[in-house]
Amino acid sequence: TKISDDPVTEQEDFASTASAVQNFMLSMWSEGVGSRLTCGPITQTKEYAELAGVNRAKERVVGCIWYGFARGGLASVKKGGRKKGVKEVLSSVP
Repeated sequence: TKISDDPVTEQEDFASTASAVQNFMLSMWSEGVGSRLTCGPITQTKEYAELAGVNRAKERVVGCIWYGFARGGLASVKKGGRKKGVKEVLSSVP
């Protein structure tokens, strides 16, 4: 995400990036690809930025997406269903 002099803009950019990452990961899951977002200290190093082509003066790394398939292929993955419906988890504020 871009670094900004305005903290509100930087926070909005971070939130937008995080939402895009989540949508991308959900899209991958719909195609049978598992993923995990890593935001650990390794992604904040100079070496990682160089490897990923990040200009640390203008950008910061939000995280790294690990992805792959289950051992044994997609046929080995147990299909799950929703445990609760929307009506069971939705609440309203007066």
